[in-house]
Amino acid sequence: MKTVYVAANALEAHMLADVLKQEGITAQVMGSFLPGAMGELPAAGLVRLDVDEVDFERARAAIARWEATQVAEPATHAARTVVSGSRWRWGLGGLVLGAGLCLAVVRLPTGQTEFDHNRDSLVDERWELSLADQIVGVVQDRNFDSRMDLRLHYDASGVLDTEERDDDFDGQFESRTWYRMNQAQRTEADTDGDRLIDSVTHYTHGVPTRMDTLEPRSGQPVRIEHLRLGRLDKVERDTDLDGVLDTREHYNALGQITRTDRIAPTP
Repeated sequence: MKTVYVAANALEAHMLADVLKQEGITAQVMGSFLPGAMGELPAAGLVRLDVDEVDFERARAAIARWEATQVAEPATHAARTVVSGSRWRWGLGGLVLGAGLCLAVVRLPTGQTEFDHNRDSLVDERWELSLADQIVGVVQDRNFDSRMDLRLHYDASGVLDTEERDDDFDGQFESRTWYRMNQAQRTEADTDGDRLIDSVTHYTHGVPTRMDTLEPRSGQPVRIEHLRLGRLDKVERDTDLDGVLDTREHYNALGQITRTDRIAPTP
């Protein structure tokens, strides 16, 4: 067998095989499976037409006559037919990517609004706005020391997502609060400046209901305060710091302990 023609695609190869068949020449299409197996790569150089050596010259002459009768457009159309599925997938992927990029561009801070609340010619509050004129973030200097100590981040809908605070105004943001539907869900804080979380506040419908004091390195609670309507209701403690809460204290409205219980170990 000898290669008489290298086709642009499998469709063209099979069409020429039919042309040769009409001339009494048997041709084999070789490699027609390769483009699909290689992930829709272009077929050029992969699909070929082979004939017996004794038929080679007649086959070449037949193909030359066929080529002389063709115009550029049909061949181009055939190639488009083969790759249309691949282009459709690429087109869909492009649309998805384009939509993502458009959303990212719309969300990028493109404008700012600044405020000087105490009129000292220094910015005390700055709003970052997206291309769609939607709020993206806010920073504030609450104590007017020229350092921002509050950062608010908003989601794609312009709803508050997270909040970072520097409540001791030392230049380090020690707490972060997560929000859902503008209601606080959880706050994590580093209260001693060692960059380890040692306090976690839990919220129900935006109301603080529990505060955990953690052993920073293990992350285990050593004290859990349960709150009711903003006041201390009971406290669970790990008095011997063995990682197990062992004592529960109950409090009245005046913050006085009314009862102390031992917590039974979990079996």
